[in-house]
Amino acid sequence: MFHYFEKLLNSYPDTPPQTPPKDFYAFLWFCTQGTRGYILIMTVCTALIGAFEAFLFSVLGRIVDWLGQIQPGQFWADQRSTLLLLIAVLFASPLVVALQTMIKHQTLAQNFPMRLRWNFHRLMLSQSMHFYQDEFAGRVATKVMQTALAVREVWLIVADILVFVVIYFFTMVAVVGYFDRWILLPFLGWLMLYIVALFYFVPRLGKIARAQADARSLMVGRITDAYTNIATVKLFSHTQRESGYVRDAMQDFMRSGYMQARLVSGFEVVNHTLSMGLIASTAGVTLWLWTNAIQAQGHGGRRSDST
Repeated sequence: MFHYFEKLLNSYPDTPPQTPPKDFYAFLWFCTQGTRGYILIMTVCTALIGAFEAFLFSVLGRIVDWLGQIQPGQFWADQRSTLLLLIAVLFASPLVVALQTMIKHQTLAQNFPMRLRWNFHRLMLSQSMHFYQDEFAGRVATKVMQTALAVREVWLIVADILVFVVIYFFTMVAVVGYFDRWILLPFLGWLMLYIVALFYFVPRLGKIARAQADARSLMVGRITDAYTNIATVKLFSHTQRESGYVRDAMQDFMRSGYMQARLVSGFEVVNHTLSMGLIASTAGVTLWLWTNAIQAQGHGGRRSDST
C-alpha cells in the first residue's frame, strides 16, 4: 500500500520545464503543476478531520448530559440516530486519516520537492556559460534545494495545518454558540487579536526569512567554491584570507538568524498570552452565565412561594 501511494506522483517528468513566473503567488501556483489533485484530496481530508474532532467533543458532552437526564433503558431508543451517526463517524475516521496521511507523507512529502528539484535543475542546465561565470556554483545549488523545500512547506502549511485550524475553530465556535451566544464573544475577541498579531509578525518574518535565505545561499556558495577551487586557493590565496571571506558570510547569516529568532520568540509569547486570555475569558463568561441562571431560578422560586 505504501508503494502504491509513493508511485502516484512522478518525480521525474519528461516534459521540458517551463520558466516559472516572477510573481510570488503565481510562482507557488505554477509549482503545483501535476500535484494539484493530490493537494486537493489532502485538503478535503484535513477539513473532514478537523470538523470530526470538534464534532466529537460536542457529542461526548451531550452524551454526558443525556446520561444524567435519561433512564438507561430509554437511552438507546431516544438517541438512536445520534449514536448511529457517532458510530459511523468513528469507524470512518481512521479511513479518512489513513488517506490523508498517505497522500501527505507518501505521495507529496518526498515526490513533490524532488519533482521541483528536477525541473529547477534542468532549467539551470539551460543557462549560459556567462551566467555561471558571474555566480557561485554553491549558491545556485543551495537556491535549487531551498526553493523546492520552501514551496513544499508553504503548500503543506496552507493545505494541511491552516485548513485544519480554520475548520476546527469555526466548528468549535458553532458548537459553543449552540449553547449560548455570549460564549462567542471571547472567541471573536481572540480571533481579532490573533489577526492583528499576524499582520504584525508575518510580514516581518517574511522579510527576514528572505534575507536569511540569501545569506545562507551566499555562505554555502563561498564554502562550496572554496572546496571546488581548492588548488587555486592554495596557490594564489592565503588560508586566513579565505577563512575571513567565508566568516563574513557566516556572520551575515547569523545576524539574520538572530532577527528571525527574536520575531519567533515574540510571536510565541503573544500567541500563548492570547490562548490563556481566551481560556480565562471563556471561563469568566461561563461563570457569569451560570450565576445569572442560579439567580433567575432563585427569583422564580420565591415568586412561586409567595403565590
